[in-house]
Amino acid sequence: MDNKTLLAFLLILQDTDINLANNPALEQLRDKLDVLSRKQEITPKNWENIQAKLAGILKNDATLNQLYQEARAQLEGIEITTDLLPTAAELEQATPSSGKVKTLGFKPGNPERESQNHEIINHAVVVKTAAAILKSEMPAETSKILLQRFRDVFKLKE
Repeated sequence: MDNKTLLAFLLILQDTDINLANNPALEQLRDKLDVLSRKQEITPKNWENIQAKLAGILKNDATLNQLYQEARAQLEGIEITTDLLPTAAELEQATPSSGKVKTLGFKPGNPERESQNHEIINHAVVVKTAAAILKSEMPAETSKILLQRFRDVFKLKE
């Protein structure tokens, strides 16, 4: 599973004026992410479905694909850590009508699984972030708010 694929797509929403209502593929992606954001576990098959939907969207829009490739290249040198991702409070604020965002976590005490658990949590947060952005009335603005720390890291790299 690769968070950078979905994050790159979410980052380009800040720079584009995509109309989600008129794009059936984006609506399907939004609906899938909405369902997954409420699950406790995201399986590799779920992740493959998300990436396939994204690939289809990008294949049909050359401008989006170009922006995506640029964002993806910028993300290559960045380690996705929890301090870059939105917090539960930020996600809850971005999606007030959806109720309380579930706390994600793992049982401490198993050092062998700690790294894997952090990765699982990051996947869940990225999916919840994507669902919040795509469900919002203003995806570009919500993306700017929730992914501002990534933008800050990009500025530092320049």
